[in-house]
Amino acid sequence: MTCDVISLAGGRRLRWHEFGDPDGSPVLYTAGTPVSGLGGAAYDQAARAAGLRWISPDKPGYGGSDYQRNRSVSGWADDLTALAGHLGLDRFALAGESGGAPFTLTAAHQLAGRVSVVALIASGGPIEQADRAGQKARNQIMARLARNAPALNTIQIAAMRRQLATPARRERLLHRDMATEPETAHAALRIEYEAAADALRPGTRATVQELALLKRPWAFPLGEVKTPVHLWHGTLDRNAPIAHAHRLARALPDATLHISDTSGHDVGHDRSDEIMAVLASYAK
Repeated sequence: MTCDVISLAGGRRLRWHEFGDPDGSPVLYTAGTPVSGLGGAAYDQAARAAGLRWISPDKPGYGGSDYQRNRSVSGWADDLTALAGHLGLDRFALAGESGGAPFTLTAAHQLAGRVSVVALIASGGPIEQADRAGQKARNQIMARLARNAPALNTIQIAAMRRQLATPARRERLLHRDMATEPETAHAALRIEYEAAADALRPGTRATVQELALLKRPWAFPLGEVKTPVHLWHGTLDRNAPIAHAHRLARALPDATLHISDTSGHDVGHDRSDEIMAVLASYAK
């Protein structure tokens, strides 16, 4: 893994991490909520095997990236443009997971001429009420607060931050969750815990802000996204129900929905090789 920081217009810092093949075809990956760019490590081996350069930035206020007070979903495209310019990338693929998927799809809409393909993994975002069947009660409560009283989500996010604040606390929580997961998922789970702790290290306000942003309606007609979009979703997903993925796929003009009947929100881990193979097939 490599890691670096650039200064954006106005002096705000953006940190990013690189995984996979350093000489491979570039993919700009946006992790979920709250997960820093360290979450990209979960795809390191699969990206390397597929010949992909997996570039994973920290969103504003996460990890080593500065908080952005007037942040918007569409503004992420400007950060990705600056990063691509710094790295000398003219054309690239985009990938986004969970809460990172709406930022990714919006960037694809704004940067259409430069994006070869989009991968949305366990996509979150503005989920319709009719599509919430089966969603965890905790997620429904946080979504309701994000729409109506965003600041109240600080309570739950602060509790999460405390649980992950020290290596000892993370290890206890990790071992509890590992007990319910197959051994093959343990490495990815450890990466997720470390990336969440890194995202929350500067504080809770970026996550609270992001949850509110993700519940706003799309700022553009989804039918305007002409870039090929591949969506991976698990039928057992209780964070972002499968109905949401079906609705997205129907709305996008060039979409392919890949469904895993045995996966939940961890479909990215389960289908990592397949995801990389599809992205690599668009490389030129």
